[in-house]
Amino acid sequence: MSRYAAPVIAPIVEGKGEQEAIGVLIRKIAAVQGTYVDVAPPFRVDSAKMRKPEELKRAILVQSARVPGNGGVLIVRDGDDKDVDCVVELAAELASTVTQVGAIAEVVIAAPEFEAWILASIDTVGSHRLISDTTPILDPESRRDAKGRLRAVMSESYRETIHQAAFAQLIDVGRASQRSRSFRRLVHAVESLATERR
Repeated sequence: MSRYAAPVIAPIVEGKGEQEAIGVLIRKIAAVQGTYVDVAPPFRVDSAKMRKPEELKRAILVQSARVPGNGGVLIVRDGDDKDVDCVVELAAELASTVTQVGAIAEVVIAAPEFEAWILASIDTVGSHRLISDTTPILDPESRRDAKGRLRAVMSESYRETIHQAAFAQLIDVGRASQRSRSFRRLVHAVESLATERR
């Protein structure tokens, strides 16, 4: 593998909509940082299985094999499970599995869920024809049900597999970073993996 080859980021996600949307965000963030990354096909593991070490280990091993040189695995999931009181503790739980595998990986928990990142930049996502209210939302992580908040500003029903990637394409990385701590964590994770050298 040439040392000049682009780093590869191999995502692990929980939702069907995120399978396409996460690649959009990774490329967008890398571009803002002035870097280029290849994004491997995402591996989907539902939220319950992701908290089972053996299931997550299997996914990490599959995705690690898709990173032949520089880069690593990016694990992204929502933090809105009813039994999750603290997203930091959830991240630590998943990170302990990463440590057991010995992989190069970053864990990011969307607080409370992926849609909060869309809400964090609703004033730019609002250029999409389906967004009817572009009033800035300065506290997208302040309460659960980000999906419900997003539905409330749309002119038709929200469907993750149709809308998530389209809205992700319109996110302003700077604005979302200012308004969402977990989005800042995503930005840091992408930067870290994009500059990871083996």
